[in-house]
Amino acid sequence: MSRVGCAILAAGGSRRLGLPKQLVLWRGRELVRHAVLQALRSNADEVAVIVGAHAERVVPVVSDLPLSCIVNLGWREGIASSIRCATHWAAQKDLHALILMVSDQPHLDAHHLDRLIAMHEAGFMKVASRYSGVVGVPALFPATAFRRLFGLSGDAGAAAILRDDPGTLSIEWPAGEVDIDTTRDLALLLDEPEKPARQVPRLRHFERRRVHGDPITTEDRA
Repeated sequence: MSRVGCAILAAGGSRRLGLPKQLVLWRGRELVRHAVLQALRSNADEVAVIVGAHAERVVPVVSDLPLSCIVNLGWREGIASSIRCATHWAAQKDLHALILMVSDQPHLDAHHLDRLIAMHEAGFMKVASRYSGVVGVPALFPATAFRRLFGLSGDAGAAAILRDDPGTLSIEWPAGEVDIDTTRDLALLLDEPEKPARQVPRLRHFERRRVHGDPITTEDRA
């Protein structure tokens, strides 16, 4: 059985939105906390959140949860610096696979993350989400792809690694079309009617992990 980790990339400065998207309240919960809780409720073995621009405000939102909190001092470079931090964490944890996810996809749930993990366990090495005609995050990368993830730079994400591999499995996930980059995106999200929440265990998956999370560490690999 593979050991899989989830890393939430939440280090950006939210320049286009004009306020920290990680801290946007949606249905009574910050977006970053929502993302972390879905990762913890999934079948992932380890969870980390990569913070940066608003670390001093984001860390307290998730510090009560069993996860690794990594401060990326090089966040200004772009998302690649956070991907490198997440990959370094996964390598240190000796994980067999890493799911990269972001904090501004409000409709993400543990069920979708478990679909990625299940397909990896079934034999697919790279597994991505597909929406709006493209493949993207959340996406699962095997340890054999860590070297390429380490090699990313600037504001380039990991989509090219997925596109370059014809063996990448993409799972349709229309809800991934909704993310929060601009004030218009946020207004549309807040106008959405609330749907009944998927029933998921609140604590059962937490019991598999240590009671306390790892100490906060600082990564500056930009």
